[in-house]
Amino acid sequence: MRRIRFIKGMGFFDALMLGIGFIIGSGIFIMPLIAAEAAGTYSLVGWFLGGVYSILAGLAFAEAAAKLPEAGGLYTYTHKAFGDFAGFFAGWTFWIGYWITIATEQSALGLYLSFLLPQISLFIRVTIGVLTGLVLTYYNFKGVKTGARIGDFFTVGKLLAIVIFVAGALLFFKVSNLYPLFPGSIAVNAPTIAQLIPAIGSATVLALWAYLGVEIITVPDEEIKNAKKTVPRAIVVAVLTVTAIYLIVSTAFLGAVRWTAYVGSQSPLAEVFAAITGSPVAGLIITLGGIISILGSLNAVILATSRIAFSMSRDGLFPKVFAKVHQKYGTPYAAMALQTVFAIALMYTINNFVVLASLAVFFTIVPYALSSFATFKLIRNEGGKLSVLHFKGTPIIAGIASIVLILVYLSQTVVLEVAAIMLFFGLLVFIERKKIRRL
Repeated sequence: MRRIRFIKGMGFFDALMLGIGFIIGSGIFIMPLIAAEAAGTYSLVGWFLGGVYSILAGLAFAEAAAKLPEAGGLYTYTHKAFGDFAGFFAGWTFWIGYWITIATEQSALGLYLSFLLPQISLFIRVTIGVLTGLVLTYYNFKGVKTGARIGDFFTVGKLLAIVIFVAGALLFFKVSNLYPLFPGSIAVNAPTIAQLIPAIGSATVLALWAYLGVEIITVPDEEIKNAKKTVPRAIVVAVLTVTAIYLIVSTAFLGAVRWTAYVGSQSPLAEVFAAITGSPVAGLIITLGGIISILGSLNAVILATSRIAFSMSRDGLFPKVFAKVHQKYGTPYAAMALQTVFAIALMYTINNFVVLASLAVFFTIVPYALSSFATFKLIRNEGGKLSVLHFKGTPIIAGIASIVLILVYLSQTVVLEVAAIMLFFGLLVFIERKKIRRL
């Protein structure tokens, strides 16, 4: 197949905004409360551990991106290092995780709309989410530069809303609000290890929905100027920035109010900000920030998902139609159409945000594990030469951590069932593609 060349329309700022824009989506506007329900103030430890994992994985991806500046990201690294079988399943799960993420962010949009329009039905909120996804898909179809500029706008908007929330929350911060440290008991401020470890583990697993996403910078590699240097730099800056932001926001949230009063809230940051300021308008500002944040993440994942299918198709592991690029706009339009159909079908099938988020994280962590080990192999193939890392064991640590997390997520029945079905279908697709390539 003739090598298709993308238009290089993204610079460092665009790549950085793509990463931050995708990582900071619905998670930070919803998960501080859900994580607190699991571990109380100790949920901050979960946010810290999630940040450490994200940093380790991000550094591994930055190293791989410096060695292989090609579209496809985690799929490409695994394919180059381990061949078709491992490469296919890295790409297959990566792709599934991303179009599930499209559905999850659209679902989150519906949750935040409930603050503005509490009377509208779930069906209407889901439909609004779907229509929003269709609009963003259209603008990304018009070209990577258009999609990137939209992403830059959304990212700046969400960061502004976060700064406003943190500034306001810190004005009302009280150390007493951090107590009791552990949920469910006023007396237990020093829980036993047997209580603490599973609680912090649950908070970490929940926080990962907010953290995952830095790998998105690697996906449109061939559309980024000077990608070999730009992508690793953008990854490192993005992951460190987001980790700091999440820890600050979570601490401000827990210290501003008694979080137990907001259990069950669908837009906790907005409700908290309205309560501490005594102004519904203030809550509206944070709600709009949350919506902008979700839109930014949704825009980023729409752009990236199609590039995964494109890369797999170009390598013969997906049907050839998904490697087609629009003559005028230079975008993989067929791949965009497929992800849109799947995301819409999922939206009208599963309406539980936490379930969707768990599925998205699981299917993203699988290629995290594979690509982390692939990065280590790429380093060995170059005689141990490092481009970004200072310790070549970093990818191994990230890979082992990913395997542990995979096992944790598989303990959830719905994740295990969906994973079994999707991996089975993936095996069928792989066998069929191998037969076709032999003809």
